[in-house]
Amino acid sequence: SFQVAPMKPRARALARGAQLFAGLVAHPSHGSLGRLGRFRGTATATVSALGAASQRLRDAVKSKEVTAQIAAEADAPINRSAVLERLGQELRESDETMEVMLLGNPLPSDRKMVTFQTPTAPEGGSPKRTVHVALPNVEDISKVISERREQKLAVPKADELVKILDKYLSEEFLGKSAEHVAMLTAWGPKAIADSEGEFCEVAALMRLSLTAYQATLQANTSDFQFEVARAGEGRDCLVMPPSNFALLGIKDTFHMLLKGFRVLLVVQPRFFPHFREIQLSLSSCGLPDGLVEVLPGITPEADPAVLHEALKHVDRLQFTGSSQMFKGLVLKAIELGNTRMEHAGEVSGLNKVRLNGVSASHPAVARGTAWAAMANNGELCTSASLVEFDPALDTVESVKGALLEAEAAFKAGRDPADDSLDILLRDGKAQQLEVKTEKEGFREWWEKTILASPQEQVKLQTNQSLGHCIYAPSIEKALEGVTEEASNLYFVGVPADPSAPSARAGTTGAKLPESTFGGMKSYTYAVAGDHDGVGTIQTIFDNTRRRGASWRDQEEAFAQYELSEVAEMLLEFLSPRDQQSFSRQISQVLDVFKAFAPEVTEPYAGQGLVNPEVT
Repeated sequence: SFQVAPMKPRARALARGAQLFAGLVAHPSHGSLGRLGRFRGTATATVSALGAASQRLRDAVKSKEVTAQIAAEADAPINRSAVLERLGQELRESDETMEVMLLGNPLPSDRKMVTFQTPTAPEGGSPKRTVHVALPNVEDISKVISERREQKLAVPKADELVKILDKYLSEEFLGKSAEHVAMLTAWGPKAIADSEGEFCEVAALMRLSLTAYQATLQANTSDFQFEVARAGEGRDCLVMPPSNFALLGIKDTFHMLLKGFRVLLVVQPRFFPHFREIQLSLSSCGLPDGLVEVLPGITPEADPAVLHEALKHVDRLQFTGSSQMFKGLVLKAIELGNTRMEHAGEVSGLNKVRLNGVSASHPAVARGTAWAAMANNGELCTSASLVEFDPALDTVESVKGALLEAEAAFKAGRDPADDSLDILLRDGKAQQLEVKTEKEGFREWWEKTILASPQEQVKLQTNQSLGHCIYAPSIEKALEGVTEEASNLYFVGVPADPSAPSARAGTTGAKLPESTFGGMKSYTYAVAGDHDGVGTIQTIFDNTRRRGASWRDQEEAFAQYELSEVAEMLLEFLSPRDQQSFSRQISQVLDVFKAFAPEVTEPYAGQGLVNPEVT
């Protein structure tokens, strides 16, 4: 995932060849030499300068100690009393007009207005707060993009930017956690517990991105091996948050600023009050005005030409939401002639739960599967759409009965201030779990809905899934014969005694920073663009690159890897001069692979147990 500093064509070709060759020589996940023979260690005991620096860089960001620190910070208890107080303010009775600012000036009064209400209200009653905001037109979008370019508005230098964003994250985000949770609950809307989960995940991701950036800056002055890469310098990025997980918009904004992009954040009108507050907080922490512009625009009332104008001119699209909408936006940009636009997205997938040798009547299976379909009102990109059962143990009706019975374990209600709710019910959404038994119309439901079907009846490729869960009598049995791949795989061993404590897993169990998540482009077809997943080494270090050639190369120690006979034979195709430099570049690639190779991490708490009262 590391970028390489600019180099001459000949050197660039050798470097690319070394990367490809090293991919054959040693795969980081199993430490072998693949088709070219086994890795036999180094010829000397010397630790290379790059290898040592790579390990220090990784440890500064992804060591168990640092992961624990980030988790403790992100998961710190949130003051529920403060949440309820701010929630009351957000749901108050009022009728107000909120200014939409563009380059420091309010949008003119002749702009089309859109009116919205809080999606919920105290005690689940009728909404009492009404807000009016102006919608931008095509000229507004053209103006903000052109003027920022003409003024050469730039993100501050790396060391200054780090201070600004660290202040925002520490003081305005983590330091005001109760306010953010309250606004998520009011405008999402969602249960307080769901809002807290969203806040903690996003806080962890922002800290990971910032920690990697800080570690790279430090490495640049101490190890002289890595440097910050800002691919977005002087360029514009359109960020669009999803309707179900609003704070992913600030996560993307944060990371795009670190890449050097100016950000145009186009949001759903009901999220505008929250993002406007975020914009003001960033400014108060020292971020120059104009670098982050927040505009309401994802609504049927908006003129489609407005969003198209942005797609026509921006250099990058950062999107989270449905696969269909993401593809439509990319195709529209190409249709408008913007073939240079980079695009990256975390998009939804069809997710499956499979039962191997266990019945849906088992409490662990029933509760885990039901929750996978119901969590966040079924509005998660990991929500389960299908449960495949073992026809030797269950029927369609028995599975349906088991899941509907398990639904009772979760508390649903309409009062957003009830912090004991698992699910916040609201108008326009199903009020209870629906278990479908006919496969016609199978799709992503975006509801508390799941299809129950015997194994092999519904053809679903899990390489289009973000979450895939397999239940079996043991983890070993769950692993047996697995050929599927997905962004996240969950293998659950179910105890024979149904009354014993057991894991409540499903398709929604990933937790950051201890885990990773998202449509990894290398492993699924569920995503397009250059998105490598959330919390992964590839993503959090994509602002890091190896420095270019330097006089230090003549003095630094290099590790020498013993190659197989086949590998040595292939090197003979190069000139003697190139053989030496090529071998060094292979060594460098392997050094980085070794430092950043995946490893099994310590377990984390995860979801609550089923039958936790049993000892």
